[in-house]
Amino acid sequence: MIAPLKKIITCLDHTDMDQGLIENACTLSKVAGATQIVFLNIIKDFNLPDAVLKEFPDLLDKAIKERKDEIKGLLKQHFKCDVPTKIIVKQGGETKEILNVANEIKSDLIILGRKKVSDSVLSTRIARRSPCNLLVIPQGEKLKFDKIFIPVDFSDYSSLSLRRTLLLTKDLKSKIYLQYVYNVPSSYRYSGKSYKEFSDIMKGHAKKDLEFLIKKAETKDQELIPVTTLDENGKIIDLILDTADKKKVNMIVMGAKGRTATSALFIGSKAERMIRINDSIPLMIIRKKGAVAGILETLMDLN
Repeated sequence: MIAPLKKIITCLDHTDMDQGLIENACTLSKVAGATQIVFLNIIKDFNLPDAVLKEFPDLLDKAIKERKDEIKGLLKQHFKCDVPTKIIVKQGGETKEILNVANEIKSDLIILGRKKVSDSVLSTRIARRSPCNLLVIPQGEKLKFDKIFIPVDFSDYSSLSLRRTLLLTKDLKSKIYLQYVYNVPSSYRYSGKSYKEFSDIMKGHAKKDLEFLIKKAETKDQELIPVTTLDENGKIIDLILDTADKKKVNMIVMGAKGRTATSALFIGSKAERMIRINDSIPLMIIRKKGAVAGILETLMDLN
């Protein structure tokens, strides 16, 4: 049984992205049935000499109160939902503090904003170590659930992504594209078939596998649409993004990798590349809740 997204952390960064993140958190909470939205802000630039802090011991407390008051004002303007909210402001390293809070409140989802021009370091760090799901929303994008895109490889992770998406859209008439990217192995030459003939064989198997996946899925009003794509140059993520862009989807949903306690600290190379290069479509990285629970090193030496 997959758990709903009840507790959601929205990470505000004290920039012009905050309004959009607040509005998107409201939109998501209505669809997900959230019971609490935590708005988290990390004060990063407060490194003062000990002597100064000793002389002015209440500087940090004043800065935190001022930031909380600012967030309260933004919520009053832009959070038009009945979902209970909580404001947390901390000082320290972003990655470490976000993960600390996510673990403390047993969060189901972390929402991060992403600037159009960004090196996505924070998103990648959080995705690698998060104890829960992650949603990265590019600046200026508004969450919608009309068309959702899920790359599948028939693993447990893509199955989890599909089940999460179906739960999220259970009361909506969403179109959900399931894309399987296949290739032609070099060993096709030994089959006596031409490249084109073997490609058609691979495509046929991909279609059958997708049809079987769709048949097993427990849908309501959602429409599941199979998409098969031939990868001829090894650039799978580029193909996924290109196809998603052509379909004009509202969101991409991908599963994080991690089969063991150690590997749970990381995500697959495909998901990580998607985070790095995708700056136009909201991206949800799905992880089994608590997959990194108890691994203290996830919170060490992080900035």
